[in-house]
Amino acid sequence: MGARFLTLNGDCRTQIGSPEWDEFLDGRKFDCVCTDPPYGIAFKSTFGKDPIAKEKYQQEIEDDQDVETAIATFDEAMTALAPYLADTCELYIFSKWTVEVEWHEYLRTQMPKFGIELFAKLIWENGYPGLGDLKYNWGCGFEDIYYLKRGLRPVPSRRVGVIHVDKVRPGTNVHPTQKPTELLKILLSYSCDPHSVVCDPFAGSGSTLVAAKELGLDSVGIEKDTEHGYFETMNERLRVGGLLDL
Repeated sequence: MGARFLTLNGDCRTQIGSPEWDEFLDGRKFDCVCTDPPYGIAFKSTFGKDPIAKEKYQQEIEDDQDVETAIATFDEAMTALAPYLADTCELYIFSKWTVEVEWHEYLRTQMPKFGIELFAKLIWENGYPGLGDLKYNWGCGFEDIYYLKRGLRPVPSRRVGVIHVDKVRPGTNVHPTQKPTELLKILLSYSCDPHSVVCDPFAGSGSTLVAAKELGLDSVGIEKDTEHGYFETMNERLRVGGLLDL
């Protein structure tokens, strides 16, 4: 039997624990959470010049208007999700250096209430920096990935905490902050066993689930947006095996 997946459309704070959720898990718990929540930076892509391209790529991220809102949303999601995490669950939380102080403090001081400890910050080196703001010389060619653990799953081997995978090329992405499946496969393969179950409560266009499927892992993803078609795109990508992740 191939990898199974469940996609849910709605706010993860209310979809967690739904009848479909419980039926899919059937008593199992998540061994890995890999997610890219709103950072709180009011992100908006500058890609695209004509009206059609701007409508497609320059979309605002919900709950991303400020870091306090983003962290509060994430905390509520974790409160709902925590009872469904395995005793040796590992977590990867994407973020950005501009809100590093707030996110690091939250993850360090508040995640222990869920039995989870912040262990490291990984650096995703994502290739060319893009045009960005031309007022300064250096482009930001990296993002932060916080690595957390509940319990002490044995470490298979240690590796350097800098990972180089090129970002999804602008114009081929189907979500403004889409992460490449190859990056996600590296993270999941390092923290999952063959029968592990993966969760992404902020699933976007489903890259985490696509990566899990390609690794033969069961997964659950929740995405609340319907206005821009992300939920439908996630299901299409899973149906055709990762199409659109160029």
